Amino acid sequence: MIALLDNLKTHLPFTLLDNRSSKLIEETAQIAYYPENTILIKSDEFTHTLFLIIKGAVEAKDNEELIDIYQTDDAFGGIELIEDQPSRYEYLVTEELICYEIPEETFLTLCNDNKAFKAYFFSTIVERIDMLKEKRKHANVADMMVARVDTSILHHASLVEAHMPVVEALSQMEKSKAVSIIVKNTDGYGIVTDADFRKYILRKKEDDLSEISQIQTYPMISIQEGELLFNVLLLMTEHSIKHLPVFDKNENLLGVLEMIDLLSFFSNQSHLITVQMDRAEDLSSVISAAKRVEIMISALHAKGVKSRYIAKLVAEIKKKMYTRLFEMIFPSTWQERCTFVLLGSEGREEQILRTDQDNALIFEDGFMPKDVDEVTQKFIAALDEIGFPRCEGNVMIINPKWCKSLSEYKKDIHQWIEQPSYDGFIDMAIFFDSMAVAGNVSFHKILQAYLISQIGQQKHILPHFAKSIDSFESPLGLFSRFSSGGKGHENEIDIKKGALFALVHGVRALALEYGMTQTNTTLRIKTLNDVGYMNKEDAQDMLEALEVINTLRLHAQLEKLEKGKEMDNYICVTTLSKLERDVLKEALKTVEQFKKRVSYHFHLSMVS
Repeated sequence: MIALLDNLKTHLPFTLLDNRSSKLIEETAQIAYYPENTILIKSDEFTHTLFLIIKGAVEAKDNEELIDIYQTDDAFGGIELIEDQPSRYEYLVTEELICYEIPEETFLTLCNDNKAFKAYFFSTIVERIDMLKEKRKHANVADMMVARVDTSILHHASLVEAHMPVVEALSQMEKSKAVSIIVKNTDGYGIVTDADFRKYILRKKEDDLSEISQIQTYPMISIQEGELLFNVLLLMTEHSIKHLPVFDKNENLLGVLEMIDLLSFFSNQSHLITVQMDRAEDLSSVISAAKRVEIMISALHAKGVKSRYIAKLVAEIKKKMYTRLFEMIFPSTWQERCTFVLLGSEGREEQILRTDQDNALIFEDGFMPKDVDEVTQKFIAALDEIGFPRCEGNVMIINPKWCKSLSEYKKDIHQWIEQPSYDGFIDMAIFFDSMAVAGNVSFHKILQAYLISQIGQQKHILPHFAKSIDSFESPLGLFSRFSSGGKGHENEIDIKKGALFALVHGVRALALEYGMTQTNTTLRIKTLNDVGYMNKEDAQDMLEALEVINTLRLHAQLEKLEKGKEMDNYICVTTLSKLERDVLKEALKTVEQFKKRVSYHFHLSMVS
């Protein structure tokens, strides 16, 4: 019983209770068993119990219409008890049930003593998903507590002899772009930082300071590579240290760890990754920094940060990554004569975890280097090493179709519109969701304006473009039941095909019609509200649906990544909590309503 109650404390809303309240549940709750087909609560009947399912399933029905299904860790009966009203629904056991029964008196005492606990039962879907994120925010703390110091997070340190003149040592530090000076003395090391240089400037004449050893902090505190980062944080905090030298086991200086980078690691690592990316002087350094992005994503997701904000942060970091790779790999003579472009979800700034590569190159008319294949292959190989799978559709710069001149892309746009085809619409959708990140971005702006201009003159093709919104059926079937994903995916739904594609593509078709230059789906939805296509309430529903879909997909993908499984777009609905299932159902209903709206807007029933 105690072990079961300990498990109960890990689920909302019981996470909101203090120890005294938990003790009250322990003293008064009972465990009950009910066979299949037992009616727990009849319609129009008062209940005197809050039910919490340990194992089994219960259906809520209104005159034989299925309203909801309750499964493991779900609770029901709370609102009826708080409002002292008879139940609107009949609650029927459909799988033999083992459950907690919390008496009415205990439950109402908990509600009176804890406003947040009581409010949970009346909270909106959005409020509950925020609670769920708050619950997860400490999920990855254990992993962070065992992280260790390695060279990838260290800054360069300038090592000098003790007798070196201060000005000469400072000059060497500047040339090597170091953050501090390590002084090698006859017996041990000292350190010189910005604070020591201030001392030198203020007292050099008074104290006759000339050699670097005269202004060093000696003996200095240092650590060895491999030390736990959490222990390092305690050490630096205890001694008010901002710069900490790191040595290997043979006492060779590896670099200096800065407090700001350490704090970044324990927050979300974004600062650390950005600094590494900016300072990267070779390909391996860029690749090393890029590989840390997934750690940052996990930390942010665990803290409950919204998926669209995570996507935005990831996009900004990736822009830096692509810029650095572009500068390192592409010859300098190319860089003002071509544009590197991201396509698809990266172009929309909506890709979070690494999926496939989607990119293109636009060259200035009359400029096509002979070694283009060699350079583009090297670029794609770098992305391979970072961990970006190659695009199965070959939408990459190593494909001549996505690596050509400005005029040739214009010819493609003209053909997409004048000779519409299924493949042409796919290419048009890919290109419309593009974003220039390196090189001469003006080439991309020219093509974007040209596409919007051509569509403006040929709007009759938009219904054909929008038609693919009906390519996939909703995974929400009759009586709000989830439809299985098919063979090999029992109890799973493909959230990308079943919801995300329809939402993104419907918004994309409307964005083309309204001539929007934004590529991000969230910004496009907000603009659709601004131009009067949809009201603020409908736009908010769309944004919430998009957030729910992306959050649950990200959570499922991170779990698969942690277990070493292949990432896909399937979500297992049986492992979702009641709250998550409710939120997902509402999101899927919003997407279906939007599909109907788009279908009516473009008269898709008349498109063959």
